[in-house]
Amino acid sequence: MKRVLIVDDDFLVRTYLKQMISWEEKGFYIVGDAKNGREALEILQRDGADIMIADMSMPIMDGIELTRQVKKLSPRTHILILSCHDDFVYVKEAMKLGIDDYLLKNDLSEATLLDALNKISFEAEDNLEIERLALIGRKKLREDFFKAFDAGEVSTLAKLARDAEINLGFQSAAAFMIIPENWHEREKLLSKVELENFLSAFAEMSLNTCRNLLDDKVQPLIFDSRREGFFHWGLIVDNGTREIAERLQNFAKLYFNLELKIIQSSPQKNIAELSKQWQKIYAARADSFYLDEKIIELKDLSPLEMKIPAELKISMHELIEALNFSDEDFSSVLKTFREKLLEVKLHPEILSTFIIEQSVELERDLLPSPLQAENFSEWFSELEKFLKELRGRQGKDYLHPAIRLALRYIEENHHREISQTDVADAVHLNPSYFSTLFKKSVGKGFSDYLTELRIEHVKERLATTSEKIKAISTAEGFADYQYFCKLFKKITGLNPSQYRQKFLR
Repeated sequence: MKRVLIVDDDFLVRTYLKQMISWEEKGFYIVGDAKNGREALEILQRDGADIMIADMSMPIMDGIELTRQVKKLSPRTHILILSCHDDFVYVKEAMKLGIDDYLLKNDLSEATLLDALNKISFEAEDNLEIERLALIGRKKLREDFFKAFDAGEVSTLAKLARDAEINLGFQSAAAFMIIPENWHEREKLLSKVELENFLSAFAEMSLNTCRNLLDDKVQPLIFDSRREGFFHWGLIVDNGTREIAERLQNFAKLYFNLELKIIQSSPQKNIAELSKQWQKIYAARADSFYLDEKIIELKDLSPLEMKIPAELKISMHELIEALNFSDEDFSSVLKTFREKLLEVKLHPEILSTFIIEQSVELERDLLPSPLQAENFSEWFSELEKFLKELRGRQGKDYLHPAIRLALRYIEENHHREISQTDVADAVHLNPSYFSTLFKKSVGKGFSDYLTELRIEHVKERLATTSEKIKAISTAEGFADYQYFCKLFKKITGLNPSQYRQKFLR
């Protein structure tokens, strides 16, 4: 199937051409359409084309200059020119440059267009595989350039740009990191083909936005990147301004229903310095976590706190304790906790670790992660929603997470002497509060619960003759033999020595 590129400054003409014939049924595929020669060259460089149908008279770059550029950029692309009667002088010049055919717009019909395309297609057949390989090579060179820019390999950038025929003659370019919100959710909804189409469409929208605002010779560049699971687009724009970022946001919302956060570098005069700015944006992107703004300049970002202060741990414990308080008291403690977080401004990675470590098994698998949120406000709203749902599930069978952990700790350590303070420390609660919460949750005090648990375990150990002898002889499993004797006598009415004499007779 031959790839066709349509170039005409008239939108209606482009639409008419695309609808004139059933392209795919006739063995053709429209790879794209452009409103001027400059856009056509970009599409050709990026996607390639076997045949280009181009208007003779266009703004910015007419058919003559476009033909000249195409012959340099993609000499194996065949060219079909559309012209009017008074363009004949220019058509003759185009024919000298090597166009394959021309059609008068007044004579244009499905039959004449198909006839011209089939004639060109037959001549192009032998060159198809060569052109395909050349296209793959050009794409690979561009990809190598963007990978080097993304990775900060500044020493190779100039050469890679020359090899890929990328014009870096900008005056003062800025780099934009374009971060799509809720990207993980959006990506799940798309098949592989749909995802590729979406990325291509977004890139084209972004480039057109820049072109319309900046009618410059140096073209904008865009690439997508994913490092450490973090996805974003990178955009390099000569004379890049905040207005471009605002336009990108508006069009992304309008055409893709996509919210964007954009971080903008300071302008630079060479690609090496711009790549360094890009690395700084990448390193500092997390520093925008506490900002609600959607367009942020790199110079406005400050490093976030990497150490967790003691008062924040106390505030977290108070929040967990407040799960059993009244709605009014819980809301007050939650508000204080939020204020503490905003005051400290922990790095989102540190915040994520802190929340998990301090939650005392607060259904950790369901806790909203700061690393999956776009900003602090969004994450805290999800946390508040989760905590309120958790409070709503606290019926008579509900056990506070700290008590669940305490019961497991007691079960694993009942064979040795443990105190209420030991258990409270293990679950990170104040001993006094733990005592009250334990009795309220379990229905009995800590000492009574531990004694009954130990009695049950002794009974299990005395369930068979062999286990009785083993228990009486060694009291295995209890660090305090005297305590074992006291429990034993309470169950049997005899101390182990008396029971042993009676049992062994």
